[in-house]
Amino acid sequence: MKNGNGWRGKLARRSASTAITVCVVALVLVLNIVFGALSSGNLWYIDLTPEGGYNVYTETSATRKHVRMYTLMDETVDFVSYVIDEANSRRKEDDPVKVDIIFCAEPDILKRSDAMRYVYYTALNLQKEFPETISVSCKDVWSNPSSVDMYRSTAYASIYQSNIIVASGSEFRITSLNSYYTYDSESNTGTPVAYNGQKIFAQQILDVTGAEAPICCLTTNHGEVFGRPEYAPDNRENWPEYKEFVKVLEGAGYEIRYLDLEKDEIPENCRLILCFDPTKDFVSSYTGGETKKESEILRLDAFLEKSYSFMVFTDADTPELPNLEEYLEFWGIEMMHYDGKDGEGNEVEASYRVEDYDNRLDATGSVFTGEYAKGKGLGTAVISDLISSSAMPQIVFGNARPLLFSDTFESRYVMGDESTGTEAYSYVYNEKDGGVRAAFDMFSAGTSEAPAIAYATAGGRDLADSEGNPIGVGSGIYKVMTLSAESRRESEGMGYSNVDRTSYVCVVGSTDMVKDEILGTTSYGNTDVLLSTLRYIGKDVNPVGLQFVPMHDPAMDLTVSDAAGNETALFTEKQLTDTAFALVLIPAIIIAGACAVVLIRRRARS
Repeated sequence: MKNGNGWRGKLARRSASTAITVCVVALVLVLNIVFGALSSGNLWYIDLTPEGGYNVYTETSATRKHVRMYTLMDETVDFVSYVIDEANSRRKEDDPVKVDIIFCAEPDILKRSDAMRYVYYTALNLQKEFPETISVSCKDVWSNPSSVDMYRSTAYASIYQSNIIVASGSEFRITSLNSYYTYDSESNTGTPVAYNGQKIFAQQILDVTGAEAPICCLTTNHGEVFGRPEYAPDNRENWPEYKEFVKVLEGAGYEIRYLDLEKDEIPENCRLILCFDPTKDFVSSYTGGETKKESEILRLDAFLEKSYSFMVFTDADTPELPNLEEYLEFWGIEMMHYDGKDGEGNEVEASYRVEDYDNRLDATGSVFTGEYAKGKGLGTAVISDLISSSAMPQIVFGNARPLLFSDTFESRYVMGDESTGTEAYSYVYNEKDGGVRAAFDMFSAGTSEAPAIAYATAGGRDLADSEGNPIGVGSGIYKVMTLSAESRRESEGMGYSNVDRTSYVCVVGSTDMVKDEILGTTSYGNTDVLLSTLRYIGKDVNPVGLQFVPMHDPAMDLTVSDAAGNETALFTEKQLTDTAFALVLIPAIIIAGACAVVLIRRRARS
């Protein structure tokens, strides 16, 4: 006799079916979590994004091996291993070196960015290769800006989501995303032609774990500010101003030294010579007499031949310095002069002071906010993070001396591109001894709609005629911060330009822009501009043997070359597509088959 309508059997089957479903779902979730953890920990991934999916290769003696850009090269592993071993050898056994690589955005944001994704995966591979030394973390500087306060060079410096921080102990370096790529400078399209992320990370790790920081030498024998008694190095807290300026220099990673360019030897690890507000000229040649003076210009030129940098700060009160100014003209930069008569008819040589009434911050217009450079030139590359930010900070200049491009250089105009929103810009260049020197705007006073006015000044006062009217007045767009670079076209590895072979000369027409009252406020972006410039032109120790990795079109994916150089595809594009399709279809077929078996068996029982 059946009990009821067989409900007990149906209940049992339905309970078993429910239990199986729950177990399968739970199993899928567990497998998903386990596989997600394993893939994240072991960096198992296939990059299927169509944009930015470049492949790279490195040369060996007989073959080319194609790898993804975030796959560590053997040279990188060997170099970082050497750096870590050297750093640990200088430490106590219970104090091993630790390196933190900090990204300033959440992982999801990093992975969605075509350019940032490669940098992030390279860092994760470094962490995987050196788990006891290197750790990677992400901090969201938008929602929690205080999370990176300890890495700000000053309390007012900005850190953006595109920045990457490499730190060890109290030493740290902050770089922007652009630093990890080499761009096509010829076409001005902003297209990356090579990835140098492994080299940059190796360099950063070397810098923060090294015993010595690169040196910035402040010249003192031309009447500069830092050669005056009130600016004695051991009395910094009592300096009348410019304390914040030196803090920014140190925050950019430099050790500060003082240099008499006539007498002192330039330190071996010096990467930047900085001349701040000089009042006396540089020695340009050997002089007679019992004591011969070595040419400072020749010493400076020899220093820059090593691919290092020189920075000069002047203002409207800086007297004429013929030797220094002539040298700067060879780098494409001139300081604006007035050669004429004063109000009494006497021949005078005077400087100019620029006043920008449209962007003024005071009644006279001598304190103003500078106009950012346009286009995609070097001047904008240096401050690209500021330009790409949601609100470009104002940059303040005061008592500024207008600058010009040298008329001995050829001018080049680069058309804008409306499709990409790129504005047109101009720069000047000159070929020299197989290299190219080019000078670019960074900031200027005045616009075509509202030109700035330049007044001739002497001794800190405007030159005027007998009736008190200013003389030597001009109007236009005047440069107040410029950057010149010399690329010697040296190559590394496969012939791609190496930025570490470039020398830089930066001229700033205002000393007021780095006063404590300006750098010591969050209202303006002067600190950010200074840091960006110092980091861009700074020259840390170059990791020898680490190459840029040139990019290839995604269509060239997964090929090898034999000894004769003939390339053969390991997988065709159709094979890769079929494989991806199969990976999606096969699990669906298995599940559908299992469901069909269960359904058929249920019908048979009923």
